[in-house]
Amino acid sequence: MAAHRRALTTVAVLAAVAAAAGACTTTPQPIPGAAPTVTGPSSTPEPAPGQVAGVPIPDGRIDHAVGRLDAIAADAMAAPDVTGMAIAVVHDGAVVFERGYGTTTAPAGAPAPDAGSSGAGGSEVDKDTVFPVGALSAPVSATVVATQLTGGRSWSTPVRELMPQFAVADPYVSEHATVGDMFAGTSGLPEDAGTGAARIGVDRQSFLGRLDALPLAGFRTSARPGALGPTIAGEAAARAAGTDWATLSDRSLFHRLGMESTSYRSRDFAADTDSSASALVAADGTVTPVDRAWADAVAPARGLTSSVHDMAAWMRVVLAGGMSQGLPVIPAEPLSAALSPQAVAPDTEPANAVDARGVARGFGFNVTDSAAGRVVITGGGAAGPDAAGGPDSAMTLIPSAGIGIVTLTDAVSTPARPVAAAQVVNAEFTDLVQFGDVQRDWKAWFTGTPSAGAGAPSTSTAGPSGGSPAPGRISGSQENAPLPAFDGVYTNPFYGEATVRTSNDTTTLTVGTAPETYRLTRTGDTAFAVTPADPAAPRAEVFLRAHPDAAVSFDGDALTIGFLDQAGAFRR
Repeated sequence: MAAHRRALTTVAVLAAVAAAAGACTTTPQPIPGAAPTVTGPSSTPEPAPGQVAGVPIPDGRIDHAVGRLDAIAADAMAAPDVTGMAIAVVHDGAVVFERGYGTTTAPAGAPAPDAGSSGAGGSEVDKDTVFPVGALSAPVSATVVATQLTGGRSWSTPVRELMPQFAVADPYVSEHATVGDMFAGTSGLPEDAGTGAARIGVDRQSFLGRLDALPLAGFRTSARPGALGPTIAGEAAARAAGTDWATLSDRSLFHRLGMESTSYRSRDFAADTDSSASALVAADGTVTPVDRAWADAVAPARGLTSSVHDMAAWMRVVLAGGMSQGLPVIPAEPLSAALSPQAVAPDTEPANAVDARGVARGFGFNVTDSAAGRVVITGGGAAGPDAAGGPDSAMTLIPSAGIGIVTLTDAVSTPARPVAAAQVVNAEFTDLVQFGDVQRDWKAWFTGTPSAGAGAPSTSTAGPSGGSPAPGRISGSQENAPLPAFDGVYTNPFYGEATVRTSNDTTTLTVGTAPETYRLTRTGDTAFAVTPADPAAPRAEVFLRAHPDAAVSFDGDALTIGFLDQAGAFRR
């Protein structure tokens, strides 16, 4: 009994001590305006500061944006250069929108259909209509190459390890240029040279064997992606796999994702019964299909053809970190690197503005931050070296929102008539997703029209459009020289031969292994304007729109061709 009383006394004392301690403890008061302290275990880890968006997306916002797509597409289709368009949207792993508008491209000479209608000889565009996707080929190629970056290979693997024949003008660059350099545009190679060679019939194997003839800019000093780098990297990956590029793409990615309408072969596109060629629409409404068979030579960068249904399957996997139906299709590490900033783009607008959000290059993708504080990943567009005769197509991903949109059209953008319908559709849609309203006149911005205001970028970032080359020194023997004085065969180590011939006071220039012939009209002692010799030829209208001021000049035995100037002069 005494022991029981002592136990109770001990308990009472301990209780009193605890009460006294509690009375002396002050409960912390929240700071006015501060968020209350969260205690207890959390089922989800707190995101890193860089993963927190500045503008939240409320429930229903994305559904609202999807509901506006028909109206957005109708506005884009009102442009006379757009006769067919298709759009697909994916959200949180599901395809939530797939639709076509207008018609497939009619035969040459047929009148263009009314915007949004289905007449004029073309079939209706739908989700399965196959379009050339132009510059959007490169991001898809990056994911194909990513499937090969296993077993110790990575974006840092030198190209020469995969393709020992790779050689450029600088031995150091030949040894150290990596697969990643090719997709980020940091190799220093003139990125327009590949499309120039392809357009005059030089095949891929030929110009890849002539890379050492190209001048190099600074190695890893700027990021200027174009067609040449992805073509080199894609070919290297294919050779290392013991196959060709198109077959590698089919077996490593397209077949595994059910992308049965997608191909890097122009013959597959030509054989598809539901395809729509890129087309030029003239002022009188006639439609001229654009021949893109040349793109086979630079297929990893410019030669893909696909439907929005297939591209939606691809976007789902990219947003899912390379997973499809619970299985890895694209290795997560190289995919993540491809979608991340690797080099600063030199053409960020406005130039030299310290308060401007920068644009970076991933491996095949463009990466930037939106005004909402979200990472935005893009690909395609009608800008760059493919703008001349290049399809207007675009893809935009916002990983933090689980959203992706792809827009394909049959429109062709040229310096004379810039078209950015696909980019406008994507920009307006992503504005609606992030802000609830369209934030600016995106058509004016992308096409560089005056209503966009000062600083609006041009859609072409490819440099000269093939206009007047530098006049150079006028040789005494060429001043006021008769036209036959310029005749001869001129050779360039990268592009091959160019033949100048005068007959009956008419001087012509013939270039390429699939010869293209142009008429030269004298504009100075040694300067000539260039126009197609046959204005009715299939490629003539494309050339005239792409190079409205095309010119050549002579300097002794040197011939400079303005639209083939990435490898220096041709020499007689």
